[in-house]
Amino acid sequence: MKSALGCLAILGLLLASCAPAAAPTPTKAAPPPPTVAAPPSTKAPPATPKPAEKPAAPSPSPKPSAGEPKYGGILTTGHGGDPTSLDVHQETGAASYAITAAAYNGLVKYDPHAWPEQKVVPDLATSWEVSSDGKTYTFRLAKGAKFHDGRPFTAEDAKFSFDRMRGPKVGLTASPRSQQLAAIDSIATPDDSTVKIAMKYPQASFIGLIGSFLFAVVPKHVVLEKKDDMTKTVLGTGPFKFKSYSSGVSWELVKNPDYFVKGRPYLDGVKGYIIRDGFTRFAALRTKAILWFAPFPYMSVTQTKVIQEQLSDKIALAWAFHPAWYGALFNVTKDPWSDVRVRQAVSLTFNRKNMLAVGLEGAGVVGMSAQPPGEWALPEEEMMKVPGYAKPDIDASRKLLAEAGFASGFKTDMLVRAQKPQQDLAVLVKDAVAAVGITVDLNVQETAVYNSQRDRKAFALAAGSMGSSGTDPDTLLGDMYVSGSPRNWSGYSNAQYDELYVKQSRTIDATERRKTVWEMQRILLKDIPIAIVYWSNVPYAWWKEVRGYIPPVSFYNAFGYQDIWLAN
Repeated sequence: MKSALGCLAILGLLLASCAPAAAPTPTKAAPPPPTVAAPPSTKAPPATPKPAEKPAAPSPSPKPSAGEPKYGGILTTGHGGDPTSLDVHQETGAASYAITAAAYNGLVKYDPHAWPEQKVVPDLATSWEVSSDGKTYTFRLAKGAKFHDGRPFTAEDAKFSFDRMRGPKVGLTASPRSQQLAAIDSIATPDDSTVKIAMKYPQASFIGLIGSFLFAVVPKHVVLEKKDDMTKTVLGTGPFKFKSYSSGVSWELVKNPDYFVKGRPYLDGVKGYIIRDGFTRFAALRTKAILWFAPFPYMSVTQTKVIQEQLSDKIALAWAFHPAWYGALFNVTKDPWSDVRVRQAVSLTFNRKNMLAVGLEGAGVVGMSAQPPGEWALPEEEMMKVPGYAKPDIDASRKLLAEAGFASGFKTDMLVRAQKPQQDLAVLVKDAVAAVGITVDLNVQETAVYNSQRDRKAFALAAGSMGSSGTDPDTLLGDMYVSGSPRNWSGYSNAQYDELYVKQSRTIDATERRKTVWEMQRILLKDIPIAIVYWSNVPYAWWKEVRGYIPPVSFYNAFGYQDIWLAN
């Protein structure tokens, strides 16, 4: 115990030496940051990402927070792990996003000041037009934007970036964005300031999809120079430049003085400390060694109560929904998980309500359907009738296992990411299936190794979790379940499901589209390539001198830093 306390004290002293300072520059004021946490049971907002009614030229967002925004200072943050790589187009994890997001821009972006509404506004594109048939998007681009090496941004960089993302590979791996961009037919650049994207068919979600920073514009000349290997290179047009990264220690971003959005950013830089242990990271926040607790892994509900009860005058706390599922991920290409009866049997052992209460301390929503709570999810009254949703059914589970030839159960390994929420989930799954004779050995791996094994399907069973930057079905129902999708880690394939996915993606009318999306969810509830247990809510915490930060829907959109400033 003394040793642990000593480590915390040393960490606090080391990190506190990096406390930021700020130099004032007067600008217009706005409301103060939130200080009261929403109930952990808060559900997902029903809004669908939509474009601004009249796209306009990029301009500084509304002046954030109370007081006069100031320039200068370093935002210190704490993060739970190392990225697998730094290729913004290749990665799918928050450990990478935290470093890369602020270095890039997309053609469009989610407006952080519109949350919880998911509204898309201009970024590198000053405006866009959609043809009457919905099959051609014309983007007019900002003039004066430069990459961090000084080269001007042009339409050719935007075309190259989208072609790179929609291709079969990005750098060293399969492209994780290709499924979402499958509707693109071709991309043209009539001049340096215009990009035309021709679609194979109208896609209702297109602008909302590319509003995520995941669809960042990269410099064509740098990617070619690096021979498509951007795993160690971060270079965009964004408000911050990449400075350094030391595995297991820290990373650093510095202000881009030539940023094309006038007056931004406020900060001189951002320094992220990699602190894997959640208790140590929380201690760093409490002692002000870090100013912002990055939401991966999430802060526990117990820790949020400490803030509310002891530190609410100093630390702001807010809850937001994150469309991330937690559950058992089956590799359906391997026995015994290739047998749907075995997968159904596992799902029937889950007491989802109790598992949520333990695994996330109740900070989430019971889940089983493949869409999170919101406008696209199956109605609750229908879900209550689905076996295994409201309560477990051990007898039915045993019967299915016996039919599959496993009346006495079996042994299996479970791949687990070495982060508390995933490890807690793994123990809950292990305990649940023990009731029907399934013995689980946990194979705990650091994030980079876990991701590698999962992506290569080098596992049989995994304690899975994955989120999205939005709630549109094209993202969640496409990425995870369409045959051959790069993020279809289970290896699931169902021709009927694939046909329905294409149908819903082409359906513009929301009511008709919802009917198809519900059909898809019903198929997945029978096939169960992923036995979802719950969906998460996320607490965000930051010292109150950090101003201009607005918790988003999906913490994948939390790492822009553009509008943040320090009051002291």
